[in-house]
Amino acid sequence: MANPAAKARWVLETKEVTGVPALALHGIAKQEGIRYLYRPLPNDPKLSGELIYKNEQKGILINTHINSPRRHTFTFAHELGHYFLEHRPEYVRDGVTGFWCSIEDVTYGKRQKEQEANAFAVELLMPESQFRPSMAGAPFDFTLIRTLAREYQVSKQACGYRILELTQTSCAILHSDHGRITMQRTSRAARGALRQLTHIPQGTAAHAAIQQQCGQADFTECDPAKWLARYTSLTRLSECTRGKFENGVAMTLLRWS
Repeated sequence: MANPAAKARWVLETKEVTGVPALALHGIAKQEGIRYLYRPLPNDPKLSGELIYKNEQKGILINTHINSPRRHTFTFAHELGHYFLEHRPEYVRDGVTGFWCSIEDVTYGKRQKEQEANAFAVELLMPESQFRPSMAGAPFDFTLIRTLAREYQVSKQACGYRILELTQTSCAILHSDHGRITMQRTSRAARGALRQLTHIPQGTAAHAAIQQQCGQADFTECDPAKWLARYTSLTRLSECTRGKFENGVAMTLLRWS
């Protein structure tokens, strides 16, 4: 079984990709004889993208019903992952085989093949050899996430998670919907440190920001007991929350030492 990250690095090297990898995706597909189509499919709202095989033809379909070009970019890289990792197609119908990838597959990757395709996409779009120097010396905050997301032309969510994978500091990202936590990730140094939470804790700056529908301009120090399952009297934790409050969604950054 091919290592997804190693395979992505191989693709970047053999296809002689320089500069921003996101801009090379269509060229990579063309070199492999893969056609691609972007189309809004409102009747299939859970679909993010497909990798399709029919006889000797290959194609990638991206559902643009969700208006997020950077999500489309990640989905395209995800489908290339299925192709280059030579995953066995998961469906067969009317002489067509391939992969039907839901938004959940591309976002969470619960199944092994989807996890591998996501890992491939992450390394392809944000190769460690380029990305790590880009974040070196910068504090973990919204400015870093926004800057690198723009530089690598990926979503803030994907960029934030990549930072967590590579940083050596203790930090975390939590996504919430009307205060209910929908997803959380931590850096390696912070694994197992967060409390098992279902909602943003009361008495935190994050809770206040969501209630007041007003993002924080900067980090605020907070009682670590609100967020952490393990800490000491010397632990210093700060938090910052911003979001699209009109839609009820927010992103909270935590960092501590």
